[in-house]
Amino acid sequence: MPTPNPHTLAHDHDYEEFVFHIGVDPEHPEELGAEIEFVVGGETLKINKTSCLYIPKGVPHGPLTWKKVEKPHLQMVVMPGAGTLKESNPAGYLPSEKKQRS
Repeated sequence: MPTPNPHTLAHDHDYEEFVFHIGVDPEHPEELGAEIEFVVGGETLKINKTSCLYIPKGVPHGPLTWKKVEKPHLQMVVMPGAGTLKESNPAGYLPSEKKQRS
């Protein structure tokens, strides 16, 4: 389980977004190994299979909450056009107190 859970709160972007949840069991790649609730446009989605969600720019989404984790899995976000972490993750961006590498 991620800590904190949820780690992604309600927000929107000026960019379209693709959110992948990918099961990594080679015998059952379609099985996510987790149960996730993700609110998109006011609708609560329940995710338990390998999937990709397309979220158009400006559509509110979040929170994203893990309800159960049975196996490791991947979460990956692709946001074409976002140039910085802050632009792509306004709900969860926390600037590092450590000096950024050039």
